[in-house]
Amino acid sequence: MYQLLIVDDQPDLVEDLATNMDWESIGISSVYQAHSANEALDTMKATQIDIVITDIRMPGISGLDLIDAIKTSWNHVKCILLSGYNDFEYAQRALRQQASAFLLKPVEDEELMQAVKKAIEDLEQHWLEVSSLQNAISSVKANLPILRSHLLTTLLHKQLPQEQLQKWLHMVELPLEWDSPCYMMLLRMEDYFYKQSEEDSSLLEYAICNIAEEIFSENYQLWHVKDSYGYYAFLIFATSDGDYRLQAEAIEQKAAHLQHYVKLYLKGTISLVLSQELTFPQQLTSEYERLLHSFRQRIGSERDFLLTMQAEPAVEADDADCLTQLYTPPLLNHLLEIGQWEAVDDKLEAIFLELEQKRGDSHEHIVEAYYAIASALSYAVHKNKLRMTDSLGAEFNQLLTGPNFHTIMQLRSWLDGVIHAYKQSITARTQHSRTGIIQKVQDYAAQHLADASLQTIADHVFLNASYLSKVYKLETGEGISEYVTRLRLETAAHLLRTTSEKIYEISVKVGYNKTSYFIKVFKDRYGVTPQEFRDQ
Repeated sequence: MYQLLIVDDQPDLVEDLATNMDWESIGISSVYQAHSANEALDTMKATQIDIVITDIRMPGISGLDLIDAIKTSWNHVKCILLSGYNDFEYAQRALRQQASAFLLKPVEDEELMQAVKKAIEDLEQHWLEVSSLQNAISSVKANLPILRSHLLTTLLHKQLPQEQLQKWLHMVELPLEWDSPCYMMLLRMEDYFYKQSEEDSSLLEYAICNIAEEIFSENYQLWHVKDSYGYYAFLIFATSDGDYRLQAEAIEQKAAHLQHYVKLYLKGTISLVLSQELTFPQQLTSEYERLLHSFRQRIGSERDFLLTMQAEPAVEADDADCLTQLYTPPLLNHLLEIGQWEAVDDKLEAIFLELEQKRGDSHEHIVEAYYAIASALSYAVHKNKLRMTDSLGAEFNQLLTGPNFHTIMQLRSWLDGVIHAYKQSITARTQHSRTGIIQKVQDYAAQHLADASLQTIADHVFLNASYLSKVYKLETGEGISEYVTRLRLETAAHLLRTTSEKIYEISVKVGYNKTSYFIKVFKDRYGVTPQEFRDQ
């Protein structure tokens, strides 16, 4: 369903068009009214308008100028012009501004309905073309490198269902099959590269990846991404059938060539760790962790190393290892920082599930989980400019004494309390912040009643008009425009009771430059005209 805005300086005409026509029958769900171009622009900043019907001749900003402003900020909105003047110049300019229709007053209801219906058809056709498969494909092609990087990052940390992965591979134009053999190479840039500026470093990273593509491209297909540790993870696939034992040797030779050419032409060193042959995608996550572990344990701080992994005995279930859910995206500290509470619950559930299924009541891993979660929580609290003593209350004492837990249940129980305390603190601060905004809005409106509008108020409190409108409505149950109108009429009623000012003077004082319109809206609210109200 679409939303319509009718703009005219004649309130009776606007009211008649808005209420006496069956807009819903042609797909219009909401009809908004404005009596000036400025009021229309305020409405559009606060509401998603699809079609505008506007008079041409209005005080201040004309309908043609209004269309100019609309096309600058909302190019997709369809505009229909009404004019009481059969003026060819108006029609010419309307056509130049791509108005959907140019209708002469008095316009027949059916003629206006047909014009709006045609505007809806044009909108539907436009968005159909925008969302068409061809445009989607073009967009995907333009962003293939980014999409491929995102997909590989995901695969390094978790396995996707086969059907879903095959769709993604097809979308990013990677002709890879489930169970395909491949190799993984982890690359670390070293000393010289770290000393470069951010701009130069990015160029050098790009150059290294280009050298790798050049060296491997004759027989292999590369797919790479930069991981969260600053390493480059390369997947290496054969482009033709062959002896994979010999390919492993050839890949090691090409890796050595890569090190040589980087040192020769880029004047820096890199270290590489090569996997054995693995199966795509099932073994990617475990092999990636294995290569990272090898970098830490076997290369460490040494430079210019090339390590080829050999088969290792399977890790026993009770061997020491970290809790992977603590460190895989989305990270708990980021979820807590931005207050995604449902995602926080899901993340904690995954962490505890891994604890229970793989580690039981291992005290070492309970301690690991405690410190990681406490660190994430302290980061989020301080990132939100809060103090932990204020945010966590009595739960903060546990952080001071340390992890006195012996079971997962004890850790979970404490964590439920501390997350609840933090969530309440964030919610209370948000509420306090919104209360302050409401007070500023009302103070400004009271002091600038003659020219208060959604946009002038939004500028005063330094907020986007759409956001401000939604926050005000959420907190008070009343829109800003409705509040300003109510305040104007209540002020007018007070002035009528307590002063001898003329009605047109009161009208201007409370923001209605057109006395006839002031009389109408006053009567709509109080049931009598301003003069009758004063006489009573």
